[in-house]
Amino acid sequence: MWKCLNNPNNEIRDVVIVTVPWTDSSMPLMAPAVLRPVVEKTGHSCLAIDLNVEIYHWTRHHADQQDLIRFFFDEYISTKTGPILHQMLLSIAQGIVSWQPKYVGLSLFSYVCQHSAKWIAYYIKKLNPDIKILVGGPGCLATFTGPSEYINNMLNQKLFDYHIRGDAEHSLYELLTGNVTFHGINSLKWKELDQDELRALPMPNYSDYDFEIYDKKALPIIGSRGCVRQCKFCDYIANWKKFQWRTAADIFNEMLHQSELYNINTFKFQDSLTNGNQKEFRRLIELLAEHNINNPGNQFTWSGYYIFRDITASSESDWELIHASGATTLMVGIENINEHIRFDIGKKFTNESIDFHFEQAKKYNILLAILNIVGYVNEVEADIDAIKQWLRDHVQYKDILLLQWGATLGIFPNTYLSEHKEELGIKMIGNQPSLWVNEGTGSNPALRARWAKEIQTLSKELGYAVTENLDNHFILETLIND
Repeated sequence: MWKCLNNPNNEIRDVVIVTVPWTDSSMPLMAPAVLRPVVEKTGHSCLAIDLNVEIYHWTRHHADQQDLIRFFFDEYISTKTGPILHQMLLSIAQGIVSWQPKYVGLSLFSYVCQHSAKWIAYYIKKLNPDIKILVGGPGCLATFTGPSEYINNMLNQKLFDYHIRGDAEHSLYELLTGNVTFHGINSLKWKELDQDELRALPMPNYSDYDFEIYDKKALPIIGSRGCVRQCKFCDYIANWKKFQWRTAADIFNEMLHQSELYNINTFKFQDSLTNGNQKEFRRLIELLAEHNINNPGNQFTWSGYYIFRDITASSESDWELIHASGATTLMVGIENINEHIRFDIGKKFTNESIDFHFEQAKKYNILLAILNIVGYVNEVEADIDAIKQWLRDHVQYKDILLLQWGATLGIFPNTYLSEHKEELGIKMIGNQPSLWVNEGTGSNPALRARWAKEIQTLSKELGYAVTENLDNHFILETLIND
């Protein structure tokens, strides 16, 4: 039923790694391709596939689309969809088991993957209880740094055998070579890749991917891990404590190699930011610009996360190079239009700098997807009014801006905000990150939701493109790339 699992010649793979649905994207998910060389380094054979994209298309074209999507989000099973879901999940398990693997790796990109991962594991265990099931990815955890009641339940029920936490390039290798007590295996403690290890990683192997099935043919690529910023709300930096980066030459050589191998010249950087190391980023866009000039029939294009900095003497020439390098979309976490709030968050670039970057993006026709957080800990009604006025004053940029206002501030474990709740006046009133109040300012969940709705409504009325209620960043990227 699923082309990516078809095994007409009854071949055998020691390890099968699949992306678990549901991720709302028809762009390639890269985890299986990244991990395949790690598996093969241990001497095991490997099938590494993006199952999610087939389930995505199947669901989108199914007459019962809405109820099927509800299953992925809420484990909703109706009388009508029950048999459909049973057949879908059983056929996935049968396809995986047909390769006679010793290990099955389930990659969960978001929390929406949890229900289907549980049932896929259930059906695999029914067919062959000897198969060891490994799970990993950010979707395993309720918060980015954990812990996870879901994982604990699945391990206790023996549906999952191992949970791999963090950078799997270390722990997966160790597990497959017999060291099941290595950091990151059934433990929240794990070992980050250092700079040398990051640069020594083999290129992802997409040989098992069928790129014809994707609506957007783009190759994912990673140039760094970690972040150079220390934003107070962010739990990403609680995981990757140090910014690690690859050289421009290393990244560019991978782009050349993968483009030649798969005949794809569009790249999506999966980093939290592409320009963390300014020197290497500038060298990379120089290499890309030179390639595009010398290869007018095979130019590269790319998109990725980008940080604004204050204006420097080279800022305009940088934008000229960004354009020449083939950049189409930059996703920028401004976080808040109010300069004093943005500085408090940890993003210390001025409103004057924002205007400059917008002018350059418009000049060079580069789309900016602007990520914002509504209701920071010290935000009050006057700040919301200032955002509304800013929107009125900047409509000249609406054609190159895609605004996200859907996410109100969450207080996540192991962040600065979480660790300084008392001094900031934050009081949690529930077990969800968004359920907090600040008695000093009067901020509460209902007020912040109203602010977000008012800002969204005004943005649309003024003609801005707006995304809202995002469950993961791939939804944003799908909208950008349509």
